[in-house]
Amino acid sequence: MNKRKAGGMSLAVLAIIFVVYNLFVFILCKPQTSAFWISYAFMLIAFASQIVAMFASVKTLDVETVFFGIPLMQLSVFYFFAELFASAVFMFFQNYLSFKIPLLIQVALLAIFAVIGIMAVAGRDATKEAKDTLQNKVSALKSMGVDVEMLASAAQDGELRTSLKRLAESIRYSDPITTPAIEDVELRIHQAISELRVYCEDGDKQSALDAVAKLERMIVERNKKLMLSK
Repeated sequence: MNKRKAGGMSLAVLAIIFVVYNLFVFILCKPQTSAFWISYAFMLIAFASQIVAMFASVKTLDVETVFFGIPLMQLSVFYFFAELFASAVFMFFQNYLSFKIPLLIQVALLAIFAVIGIMAVAGRDATKEAKDTLQNKVSALKSMGVDVEMLASAAQDGELRTSLKRLAESIRYSDPITTPAIEDVELRIHQAISELRVYCEDGDKQSALDAVAKLERMIVERNKKLMLSK
């Protein structure tokens, strides 16, 4: 089931619940005081919050919109039923309450949900950004390995080809995870590979071999620093 179809079905279910809710409210309760209308207004907000949460959750790609591990949609359902209970109580006992108590309690419920919802969305965005950054860095490491493999396949000298293949294997079997602690050495590795490419294209075998040896040492340095930073 695609997201559009699932969203349409969810909206249809919500519309049915809204119609049934209004039917029960206006049959069982007679609007007489401001406490009733305040409660009804906040219940409309609760319905609207379900729609907002639904669309916010649909925008989630591969990261859950969560707060302390609870999905945003589930948080909105908690708020919905809390507001449903509160509004029902205030509507049935509207003649015994001033408007202040229903207003304060329902404002508090809405504020709690809004704050938690904002934090959930912010947490989702921060987590997705961090994951995207990590994926880009992992892709960069794999790309460097591919570059070295291509240099090895193009090398005419047997000794240089062997050294390049060994370097490509060192990069391939390196831990793809990255941390800020190894950003400097990864930058130096990237620059050294660019220099290696120039040496290989110019046919400067000795400089290329020296660059390979230098890169081998930097790969070892990267892996050790990465291990210490975990």
